[in-house]
Amino acid sequence: MCVCPAHKDDKRSLQITGGDTGALLLKCFAGCKLDDVLSALGITMRDLFAPSVERKPTPAPAPVKVVAQYDYFDEAGVLLYQVQRLDPKSFRQRKPDGTGWSYKLGDVRRVLYRLPELLAAPGRPVLLVEGEKDVDNLRKLGLLATTIAGGAGAWRPEYADSLSGRTVIILPDNDEPGRQFAMQASTWLLRSLIVVLPGLPEKGDASDWIAAGGTARQLGELARAAARAKIRNAEEIAAALGKAAA
Repeated sequence: MCVCPAHKDDKRSLQITGGDTGALLLKCFAGCKLDDVLSALGITMRDLFAPSVERKPTPAPAPVKVVAQYDYFDEAGVLLYQVQRLDPKSFRQRKPDGTGWSYKLGDVRRVLYRLPELLAAPGRPVLLVEGEKDVDNLRKLGLLATTIAGGAGAWRPEYADSLSGRTVIILPDNDEPGRQFAMQASTWLLRSLIVVLPGLPEKGDASDWIAAGGTARQLGELARAAARAKIRNAEEIAAALGKAAA
């Protein structure tokens, strides 16, 4: 409360308060009009409001570009869902919903990538990698390969059903999730073999190895060497158990 400059005031009849928006509210309880009070103070209505804070425009999000699409089909060739590779690098999954696409897979059945091709070649070894791009690059070398949607932590026991009785060569990425993926998958695949690709950079994968000059022949040699090492380990373990039991 203060003296109102618009009239002879000896009772401090002008009230000044702050509003919710930061503006000042003036009220003369003696009945002076606001314009008269402002004129007596030498200010305008605009002076009652807090100076506006200059807001920087919110930058537009970087445009998302779909650089590749990977379809997942069931045994009959029916599209179940799709993985999209985006730029900047990220992935999203979607499924057909009858009128378009739903970006929540929900309880849709999960299958191996390129499942019909696997079933059409029951006698061939299968390469198991962590990404659709790796599968497609291995196919260009004439090899049979597959993967799962969702990356290294998305293994499901039902994937093993489609690989039952098959020789599976697992090619892990060169990082801890990749090694964990290989170990987890191998526990479900009785005829599996983990092959570590040489010369991979940190987080490198099968595509990097191929880009560096890796060939199907070299991969075959690596697989045979890994198989021989696995057999030797098994024989050593059996021999040690035999001695312990003697």
